[in-house]
Amino acid sequence: MTLDMLKVSPRVAVMARDLKSRFALLVPRMQEARSIMQARAGDWQELADLARNSKRRLPHPLGPLDWRGANEPLPSDHVVIATDGSQIEPDRHGPADFFLLNIGWAVVRYGSEPYADLASEPTLYHEPKDTYITHGERRVPIQDRHLSAKRAVEEITQAVDLAEGWEPLALPLTVLGDGTLLQWVLDDRPDDFLRVALLRPYVDQLARLRDLGVPLGSYISRPRSIEVATMLHETICRQPTGGCGPCERGIGQPCVFDRLPDRELFRFLELGERSALFEMAVPSGLAEYYAGLEPRFFYLNVGSEIARVEVPPWTADDPARLALVQAVIMDQCQKGLGYPNVLARAHEQAVVTGQDRMAFEYLLDAVLAREGVPARTSEKLHSKRVRAV
Repeated sequence: MTLDMLKVSPRVAVMARDLKSRFALLVPRMQEARSIMQARAGDWQELADLARNSKRRLPHPLGPLDWRGANEPLPSDHVVIATDGSQIEPDRHGPADFFLLNIGWAVVRYGSEPYADLASEPTLYHEPKDTYITHGERRVPIQDRHLSAKRAVEEITQAVDLAEGWEPLALPLTVLGDGTLLQWVLDDRPDDFLRVALLRPYVDQLARLRDLGVPLGSYISRPRSIEVATMLHETICRQPTGGCGPCERGIGQPCVFDRLPDRELFRFLELGERSALFEMAVPSGLAEYYAGLEPRFFYLNVGSEIARVEVPPWTADDPARLALVQAVIMDQCQKGLGYPNVLARAHEQAVVTGQDRMAFEYLLDAVLAREGVPARTSEKLHSKRVRAV
């Protein structure tokens, strides 16, 4: 063991005391924030206009802030599709230049003819055209955030391919994803060719699913987003008409909406209820690609948590599709003990464990040796594997 627990334990104790004091202050802040939101709930159109005209990227409410959408009955015969992915990252110290994506899926049919398809498909990328994005004389390796974006493309592509196969049966069909529909990781890159290479294919797959007419919902567990709280701060507290207590009194305390997780604002939702819809503010660098496909989101009380669900326009704007997504997620969370069951099963198929990585390394070393390919690692990696004094 190289982590000295005796040295780090006092810092853990300090952190625990800090969290305790912050939580004690959070409770009254949450109460005041909810009261303000409830009081201004009917002014949602005015707040939406202020949000659109703000210089900051703020979500736009599409209905009263205190609106509650009840959960509707789910058809007994229906199909749910979920995909997830994992990877073995590029290692510049390793014997070869490659990365591996493993895309897992779960397709479950409920009702009179139950059926399940649980599987995964690994893809090894090793050719330069696959491991680099080339633009003129520039070559950008696909790694880190670019690899996450690449994996998102593969996940949604697999989901649409599966949906195409089930759509002719004319059963109620829903696709569930994990995480955000907005690829923020590509916003801070000024190189537009990266967005063309990684974002355009993702949006094209969203368009394929739209053309199929299949509803899509992307689930975010324990969301840390502060978008709605920030919108309320900007459109209420920063306006001359009033604000929260600290903002009005100017007493140096933080605004009650400051860094307040949105999930805390929607604790008033009863089990199965969802909030009003909000339209996400798409960054300017991504707006061209998402034109007509700007995601919406709502908050949903699934019992164990207040979850965030992101949906595309063709789902958000159709009451029947939106109700189906809500009902499916509620049913899946009950089946999955708090988290959508099909997403958990897709993750199980996709995950690359530590043992998997070790087995792959042995396989790689053996095959390279058999083919007579030099498999020398970097000196740095070699030194980590060999102990010397």
